[in-house]
Amino acid sequence: MNTQDKLCALRRKMDEAGVNAVIIPNADPHQSEYLAEHWQVLKWLTGFSGSAGTAVVTPKTAGLWTDFRYWIQAAAQLEHFTLFRQGDTDVPSFDKWLASTLSANDRIALDGKMVSAAQAGSLKKKFAQKGIVVDTTMDLISDLWPDRPPMPRTPAFALDTVYAGETRKEKFSRIRKKTAAYNADCHVMAALDDIAWTFNLRGQDIHTNPVNLAFAIIDMDQIRLFIDPAKLSPALGSSLEADGVALFDYDDFYETIQKPDKQSRVLLDPESVSDLIYQAIGRHSDIIEASNPSHMFKCLKNEVQISHIRDTAVKDGRAVVNFLHWLDTSNAPKTEMSAAEQLLNFRKEQDAFIHPSFDAIMAFKAHSAICHYSADPDTDLTLSPDAMFLTDSGGNYLTGTTDITRTVHLGAPSSQEIHDYTLVLKAHIAVATARFPATARGYQIDAMARRHLWQQGLDFGHGTGHGVGFFLCVHEGPARLSTQPVDITLKPGMLLTNEPGLYREGQYGIRLENMVLVIKDRDTQFGSFLKFENMTFCHFERSLMDKTMMSLAEINWINDYHQMVYDRLAPGLDTPVRQWLKEKTKSL
Repeated sequence: MNTQDKLCALRRKMDEAGVNAVIIPNADPHQSEYLAEHWQVLKWLTGFSGSAGTAVVTPKTAGLWTDFRYWIQAAAQLEHFTLFRQGDTDVPSFDKWLASTLSANDRIALDGKMVSAAQAGSLKKKFAQKGIVVDTTMDLISDLWPDRPPMPRTPAFALDTVYAGETRKEKFSRIRKKTAAYNADCHVMAALDDIAWTFNLRGQDIHTNPVNLAFAIIDMDQIRLFIDPAKLSPALGSSLEADGVALFDYDDFYETIQKPDKQSRVLLDPESVSDLIYQAIGRHSDIIEASNPSHMFKCLKNEVQISHIRDTAVKDGRAVVNFLHWLDTSNAPKTEMSAAEQLLNFRKEQDAFIHPSFDAIMAFKAHSAICHYSADPDTDLTLSPDAMFLTDSGGNYLTGTTDITRTVHLGAPSSQEIHDYTLVLKAHIAVATARFPATARGYQIDAMARRHLWQQGLDFGHGTGHGVGFFLCVHEGPARLSTQPVDITLKPGMLLTNEPGLYREGQYGIRLENMVLVIKDRDTQFGSFLKFENMTFCHFERSLMDKTMMSLAEINWINDYHQMVYDRLAPGLDTPVRQWLKEKTKSL
């Protein structure tokens, strides 16, 4: 079936069901960012392969909304769908567009398994104001997808306490205490990274995300884990049971939540449980809405994890420096895709490497202006010594997760390219050197990065930084550095990225990304202050820096950082690479 055939089939189903519109989010029953192939409904229907988007289909119109990161990609991939550039001036959100398109008494279908309770509740409330009904009991897509990939069945494995720094039973105890503090009897979990963290489990059910498809229910008397039993070895199953975990099949979860339990007050995170789960439990229990306790526990890395992250930063830095040396010195023909393969090979040489933390972005020329560009055989460019090249990649190691972006020029950069690179570097340094009160939120730090670009009428459409998991998801909440006023204070132990950028569509893009750890700075009469510790070691491109645009403090920071990069990485590099890095890290 092509896109047009799929739309025709969906519209027939809509007509049979008596609905006037369908909303298709890019989601799974766990509200994951990245999806197993079985749940990639949006990609199947629209052809759009980005990780963020929402489609809306009416009898006459089909539209897809996605944010700045994917505007260029979506425009190239979509057929028979109109692209709505979410966040652009005068572009309505999908719900506002639908509200202006539909009439009173019209009905919208939205699969309640595939939307969070929070979003479903918000949509129902908005549309009710116009007399429009949002029905979250219908799945109109599944029957239309005859060759749908099966549910993943990759093995689960335990993350040893030597890496996790805390046992399952210790985590269960903390979650129970927090649940009781909310005056709740029971806590239901659907977020895969929270479950992986809580149970010290990892897997590969989602490409590049080391998680298992599972649900969990933690109450004061028992702990239930709902997971495909085929994923658990006898030893792992016995270990879980020894820690007080009762094991049930993944598919038993939905039947379980339909039944009244002895617990009457259930702690749920409406952002991470589906509307189906929320409605089912709400029929027989009082719901207490709050973020998963594990959400904050997970983002505050313990001392064992931090020690491993520091070691991982060195290993990953050597892999990336080996790659950049190869990129600069090898005469072998190179393409975007072959470059990604080469970097993966360098990471595989590092101890404790498991798999990439996301599909590497290798973007040459105008492709580098596409924030989340993904090369394929149809778009794969041959590299040549005449343009900018952006590499954004990361690794999942037993000892931590990494995320790093560097931009280089494979030939002689123009004055504008040097100017733009230096601006982005100044933005990066502003965050790296920030000192801020312990009451600060991420959006305040984000503004520090943008200041240098704003002064010249420039900006970038993504956040300055996101949280990073520990051998988990490369994007982790709740803290982030972005323009959105997220009311989460930055705390010691949070691992974030620092990645300002600048993108000139059709020309080139620049992004410079390190990971940073929030640590204590000092206490003064004005309160407690925090700062960032760098957690990435790889040089920046000296040939793209304009010293006349940089302050003495910025030049000193670069020189100090480059000396640290060389000192940390050189002992593990082969002589040619070590000599090459010595040149790359010379003082400005």
